[in-house]
Amino acid sequence: MTAALGGCGLASSRIHTEVFGAMAATNPPRAGGTDSGTSPASPCRHREPGPSVSFARSGLTVPWNPRHGTLLELAEACDVPVRWSCRTGVCHTCETALLAGHVDYSPEPVELPADGSALICCSTPPTDVVLDI
Repeated sequence: MTAALGGCGLASSRIHTEVFGAMAATNPPRAGGTDSGTSPASPCRHREPGPSVSFARSGLTVPWNPRHGTLLELAEACDVPVRWSCRTGVCHTCETALLAGHVDYSPEPVELPADGSALICCSTPPTDVVLDI
């Protein structure tokens, strides 16, 4: 539409666009790091109180602490490969099978994930959880 309006002679300063929908899913490298296949590892130096989070495919179990923010942010801190796009529970790109436990959401997603799954971009574990990543 932008090209068509420009082709009709409308000045580009008068053409405004807004994209609705999810952007391409990304799995960026950690800040200051690379995406070169680093092995998953715990960002915690000692056992913290709270539930444990197990990344089943990565073979890693780490303690949860609210300073991690969300399960997605914890996975990123551990170099566990994850997919995401919106980080607000809208696009479902981060939807991950929840093998055990349950999660709380904040913000509440627009639409809940399928039974047995979690949106890791906006969830936290009130109990031990096992994620299929």
